[in-house]
Amino acid sequence: MHDTISRRRDADHPERFWRRLLHRWFVEYNPLYLFSASLVLGGIILISRGLAQGSGSGSEIGVAAIAELYAVALIGGAAFLTRIGHRRPAVMLALLTVLYQYDLTLHTETCKSLGAAGVWAAGGWLVLFVAKLHALAWAMKIRLARSAVATLTLGALGLAVLPHWLHGTDARSANAMVVLWLVGGVSLYRPGAVTSLVELDAWGQTVLRRAVTAAWLLSALLLALHVLFWSTQSRLSIAALAAVAPLLGVRWIRSEVRVWCVVMATLLVVGLKLPGAFSVTAFVAAVALVLRASRSTLEAFTHARRDRGRAVARPSVPAMPYRVRGSETPMEVDAPAMVSAGSTEALAAARRRLLIGAGAALYLSLWTFGWSGGPWPAHVLGLDLLATVAVVLATWKAGARIAMALLAMSMAHFVVQARLVPAPRSLLEWGAIAVVLGFVLLIASLVASWFLRAPRVASGEPPEQVPETT
Repeated sequence: MHDTISRRRDADHPERFWRRLLHRWFVEYNPLYLFSASLVLGGIILISRGLAQGSGSGSEIGVAAIAELYAVALIGGAAFLTRIGHRRPAVMLALLTVLYQYDLTLHTETCKSLGAAGVWAAGGWLVLFVAKLHALAWAMKIRLARSAVATLTLGALGLAVLPHWLHGTDARSANAMVVLWLVGGVSLYRPGAVTSLVELDAWGQTVLRRAVTAAWLLSALLLALHVLFWSTQSRLSIAALAAVAPLLGVRWIRSEVRVWCVVMATLLVVGLKLPGAFSVTAFVAAVALVLRASRSTLEAFTHARRDRGRAVARPSVPAMPYRVRGSETPMEVDAPAMVSAGSTEALAAARRRLLIGAGAALYLSLWTFGWSGGPWPAHVLGLDLLATVAVVLATWKAGARIAMALLAMSMAHFVVQARLVPAPRSLLEWGAIAVVLGFVLLIASLVASWFLRAPRVASGEPPEQVPETT
């Protein structure tokens, strides 16, 4: 009883109260880090405007060097805070480093006007980007998978190279190059890209996962802002990129029905409003469906649907988050869980549908290459023969009968386009066509009834009991 009263008196002591308050606001939730980053950014902008009247490339490169020096200081601060046990402010500095990692000074955009010095400066910035990336991982005691390093490096490569390439390029080529760059970044990413080198408790895992998600979202936002700036300096079409944007998220849509709705709606809108970008959009749709058909993605979604109805106990939240136990055992943060063997057939069927859709999208992309509106382009005999062979093999080897329907639609369009069957002109001809179609539908219905009849009863199982009517 005496110890409890003594602790309460110590807690109510003014000196201890202010110490706790200062620790909370200047250690755990320190706003000075954000103010510091804002002041440095504002100072860089003012220095850049002040040196705008100067000649030569030294002023532009010097302004970028200040930003890079501050990013290095942020990494050093994150390493220091991590090693003294203050992981919360270290995460804040890491996110600020991500912000400065993506060239807030638009250094790579100004390099295109500096000639040979600009090329060397852009190359140096790219090398420094990769070095800072590994330094940040060391500072935060995390491990980046090769897929994460490749994705981030490709993003930096686009920032360093594309401003030089887009200058003076036509709109179609500019849109295609930027879209392929974005699709490449999405394709390289894999789940489980970040692991912790120290063992964290349940709350630490949750916070690390959230911090990694925030870093990826921040990176995507900054890249989008650079692309928006490029559209003001070149013939890049933001409308075409915005139309393709929904396809980049197909990989993370949970419902397969929504996946097909997004893909078909995007192709329809682009075909009607932006026909010049239809070929590239169809190619992106093919890549998106292939990524969706990857085994890890399908297994992750199947696992989520299986566990959706289960009650999962939430881990207890410790008083001090980011609790570190000191072990150096690597531990995966966001790796997908495996599904049971009973879901193999469902996964195979979903993968088969997605791959067939990807093949159809690729066919559309090759067929409409160079099309910019008006009637659909003429069929290419070699492409149609190749598609026919692919459909026959898919139906024979994988039992993908839906591919035959897609091939039939393409052949029907070819027949109409080539006018191999003359259009009816009289009532007699219209009547004959109606009769023929009636017989075709009757035969098709009977064939469907045969193939879709009730399955046979498995051996050892009692037959289904049919109630008798009196």
